[in-house]
Amino acid sequence: MNYSKAQEYLQKIRENGTKLSLENIKTIIDNLPFSLSKIKFIQVAGTNGKGSTSHFITSILKSNGYKVGLFTSPHLQNVRERITINKSWITEIEFANEITKIKDFISTLISKNIINDSPTFFEHLLLLGLFHFYYNSTDFVVLEVGLGGRLDATSAITPIVSVITNISLEHTKTLGKTISEIAFEKAGIAKKNIPLINASNKYSIASKVIESVCIDKGALYYQAFNKSNILSTKNENNYFDCSYKTESDIYNYKVYMNGIHQTRNASTAIKALEVIKPHLHLSKKNIAKGIEENFVPGRIELIKGDPEIIIDAGHNVEGIKVLSDFLNMKKYNNNTLIFGVLRDKKFKIMISLLEPFMNNIILLEPKSNRALPIEKLELLFKDKNVSQYKDNYTDALNYAKSLKNRIIITGSIYMIGEMRNIIKPI
Repeated sequence: MNYSKAQEYLQKIRENGTKLSLENIKTIIDNLPFSLSKIKFIQVAGTNGKGSTSHFITSILKSNGYKVGLFTSPHLQNVRERITINKSWITEIEFANEITKIKDFISTLISKNIINDSPTFFEHLLLLGLFHFYYNSTDFVVLEVGLGGRLDATSAITPIVSVITNISLEHTKTLGKTISEIAFEKAGIAKKNIPLINASNKYSIASKVIESVCIDKGALYYQAFNKSNILSTKNENNYFDCSYKTESDIYNYKVYMNGIHQTRNASTAIKALEVIKPHLHLSKKNIAKGIEENFVPGRIELIKGDPEIIIDAGHNVEGIKVLSDFLNMKKYNNNTLIFGVLRDKKFKIMISLLEPFMNNIILLEPKSNRALPIEKLELLFKDKNVSQYKDNYTDALNYAKSLKNRIIITGSIYMIGEMRNIIKPI
């Protein structure tokens, strides 16, 4: 297959839907035509922040001289973003060649009755990552959980450390309707004798559930933030000056990514690596360098221009709260908002957090069958200049630029990816 045919193949797989089960993917991984034993895996789960934390871990390891694979989801602009080595995307040729190998491999397993069903779209991409990381002899691989944790395909692999960034209400139809239920699903990544770092508030319900699951499973439980692990930050306008004191050391570094929440993500990354010191050779200088150089597109990403544009992947209440805190801290008022959202989100609260910072509202529909119709969305904005553009993203952006105010684009990862394609084509 060439790259185009590989994409067509995956699209057909995607149309078959998803299923949360480890049975099939475990069998497939157990029968891989190579051994993963030389690769050290790190698994990262959480409601928000798991992508940024995965990138921080990758960047720190890379700065210390390691060859690091990173598997993330979803992508913003191109599916190849999901699979990187030292932050470089898998190439189109590698993508096509390895998908061809996987297709043939899966056909063989089915013909031998080793498995009954073809892997899902997400499982295919995970396998693509594993093939790519193996054939390129990576030292470490950071796996971002796709959904939940307990039944996520990434949990078919045993890591040397697991991370849970935080817990909030999301995907309630799949993961549960309460924080306790969702925390239980996320904590399902815990494995016997494997350290697990929990970055949730020590006294939260989520932390109590996570700790309890770790005790039941025999996982080694660590809190990223408590009386013995203290993060101090100072806002220096265009960066945060940070000091993170753990039980055994003190780390000083600068975080240049926007939003004070990124200081917690960076500290969580440090804690995850600190507990696996026997596997590592890290210097504090290179830890700081890795954090300072880390960048993740679409995370309160500021794109300079006239006017300035901020693209943010906030797609739930917690994500939008982080963005609104940033706007408040910077005193960024009188903005133009380009907004679209999925109907299963708490969009009324999201709007209430954003509305005080906006003069003009431009509404779009994310290209998803779960999109909230903009006719319903418009009714929720009060005393604002609201315009509808539905799926005409280019015209929406051009109109926003004509208003001459800073532009904020947020609400749905589906939408911001397409908007970023217009603003910053690959």
